[in-house]
Amino acid sequence: MRTERFARNLGATFVLLFAGTTPAHSNDNPYRLQTPSAAYQLQPRADWRLPQAGEHNPATRARPFSDDIADAARAAGIEPELLHAVVKIESGYNAAAVSAKGAQGLAQVMPGTAEQFQRPGAVGSLTAGANYLRHLLDRFDGDLTLTLAAYNAGPGAVERHGGVPPYPETQAYLPRVLAEYEALRAARRRLPTQWQQGSAWQDRAKTQPGS
Repeated sequence: MRTERFARNLGATFVLLFAGTTPAHSNDNPYRLQTPSAAYQLQPRADWRLPQAGEHNPATRARPFSDDIADAARAAGIEPELLHAVVKIESGYNAAAVSAKGAQGLAQVMPGTAEQFQRPGAVGSLTAGANYLRHLLDRFDGDLTLTLAAYNAGPGAVERHGGVPPYPETQAYLPRVLAEYEALRAARRRLPTQWQQGSAWQDRAKTQPGS
C-alpha cells in the first residue's frame, strides 16, 4: 500500500517537473492564449488630429457692422481685426462717410479702387476694402506696415520711397491703425473644443433641438 502511494506521488512530481520546463511563451504550451500580437498594437492614423480650438473676439463682436466685417474679412482671407482697425480709423464706422478726396463708405475706398476690388453683388465698400487689403498684403509680402501705408498713400508712393512715405497724414495714420489692430487682437479668446468640454458639452448637446 505504501509502495503504491509512493509511486503515485513520485509520478505526479515528475509530471509537474516536466510540465514546468515548457516555456510559457512556447507554442507547444496548451495553456497559452493563441492570439496574434498585432491585434494589441496601436494602429496610428496619419489623418487623425485633435480638433483645433476655435476663437472668438468679444471686442469685435461688440463693434458696429460686426457680421458684415467678419464676412468680408473671411472672404478676402484677412483677419477681421485688421479690417475693423482700418474701418475704425478711416470712417469711425460711418457707412455714409465721404472724404475730401472722394473715398467712400466704411473702408473709405476710392471709386476706382472699389470698382476693381468689389465682389459682384456686394454692397458698400467693405468687400472692396477687404480685397484691396488682401491685394496689398500679397504685393508687399505680408508686411503689414507697408500694406497700411499703401492703403493710405497708395502702393506707388510706397514703392517710390522704398518704404513708408514721409507724408504727415500717413505718418500719423500708421500708428493709429496698428495700435487699434493690436488691441483688438489682444482681445481674442479661445473657445474650448468638444473633447475639452467633455460631459459638459454632451449635456448641452442633449438639450439642443433635434438632439
